[in-house]
Amino acid sequence: MNFMNSEPFLKELYEYAVKEGLLQEQLLNADNIENYIRTAVDAYQDYPLFTKLFDGKYDKSTMQRMVSVDFRGRLGKNAGIAGAGYESVLLVEPPLAKKTGMLQYIKVAKVSDFGLLFHRTTYRQEDYEKFASEKRQPYLDEKTWYVYVFATKKEAQGQGYGKQLMKILLSFADKMGYHICLETDLKKNVSLYEHFGFRLMDASVYKGTLEHYVMVYAGESE
Repeated sequence: MNFMNSEPFLKELYEYAVKEGLLQEQLLNADNIENYIRTAVDAYQDYPLFTKLFDGKYDKSTMQRMVSVDFRGRLGKNAGIAGAGYESVLLVEPPLAKKTGMLQYIKVAKVSDFGLLFHRTTYRQEDYEKFASEKRQPYLDEKTWYVYVFATKKEAQGQGYGKQLMKILLSFADKMGYHICLETDLKKNVSLYEHFGFRLMDASVYKGTLEHYVMVYAGESE
């Protein structure tokens, strides 16, 4: 990867990640993006959001198509770091990114052959993203990175792969004076992120059924 061709914020994070021991091959790029996609799709089967979007039953094939379009649209816009075997992946948007959410990319893709479930799911995703965006927007500013994806393959969960990536991101934030914002739909994850130093900023419920939590890490920058 040529850091000189990266957006300045991404270059800054990538250079730090390499200093912390990640190989350039582990950083998100066109050659390894399929590994990122597979990890996210595998992990997403445990996310209440995607069960809800798919009529109560996770559809891996449709999710694969959605994530593929989404992640490819983010090359060069989002930073991505991964474990050595892609057991865990972390995608972050730099401060003041114009928009988050996969609909930004799916809507301009050629999806006419993706089927009815894909289109229904896309509509529901758009409604959810509007809700989530309103909840997180107060906490995004010129020094806050947003965690777009933090996912670990089901078989690798609980083995410290995600922890390694999160520690790199948070130490980067501490060194550079940044904040980190993320969301989770699982209440049990709140205490996990609090252990990393995140603070719960907003707790709400989407359409009466889906929990939604916004958390912010300020760390040593305050």
